[in-house]
Amino acid sequence: MPAVMYELLGLSESAPGAMAALPAAIRLDADLERRLRDVSRADGPWRERTEHRTLEAALAEIGFRRVHSAALVVTTMRALPIETEVFDYLDFWRYSIAVSFVTATLAYARRVEERELAFAAGLFHDVGRLILEEDDPHGLALVRTIQLRGDIPWHEVERSAFGYTALDLSVALSRAWRLPASLVDAIAGLGQGKRSGLTGALRDAALAARAMQFATSTGRRQAVGPEVAALVERYYQGAEGLRRRVNALLESATVAPD
Repeated sequence: MPAVMYELLGLSESAPGAMAALPAAIRLDADLERRLRDVSRADGPWRERTEHRTLEAALAEIGFRRVHSAALVVTTMRALPIETEVFDYLDFWRYSIAVSFVTATLAYARRVEERELAFAAGLFHDVGRLILEEDDPHGLALVRTIQLRGDIPWHEVERSAFGYTALDLSVALSRAWRLPASLVDAIAGLGQGKRSGLTGALRDAALAARAMQFATSTGRRQAVGPEVAALVERYYQGAEGLRRRVNALLESATVAPD
């Protein structure tokens, strides 16, 4: 992971001086700074909110979390420019960013510990799937064919084929990248059946993202729970508003700035 990622993960909204530290961290990476200045060109809640403004002015206008989350998305996607054949690269990140938004919303609403790492937890929880694609696209294609039949749990198919799951790989990568221990624990908790704290928010967000059709799902599609549905409606104006917010960040991360 690039150095700016660790700077971003080390920032806390509640810490003294955070509003000054975030622009300073972003300016460590000239491309990241340019992309964040152009976020307003994308459709969605960002429009005309950051255009032609300094980072400090944008931060004051739209808040720490939104600028911080955008910086995390841009930095993470640039660090993992993997060509995919088995699944669509942009759809993968569309799902991950949706999970990030909902995880953060749930974590703050529930006031869970380490909630400031919630957005990052959503971004990193499924990166193992990208690495499986890079390492063995043919094997993953066969695995995915079986998974999409819906007869066997996805993690069982992966473990049978590779000896480990995409989640196992996500946890291993997060540790190898020396991400914050509480962030690694939240991701690892998914495989341990934890349903509370940051892991609980991450789990519920992943299920909700699938229910809102941000990801491929097999079997009976679960409905979005009332807690998530109410929060998504309140903060994003429903599932379509969330989709616009996700697509806005994807555009910032993938379209080269002028």
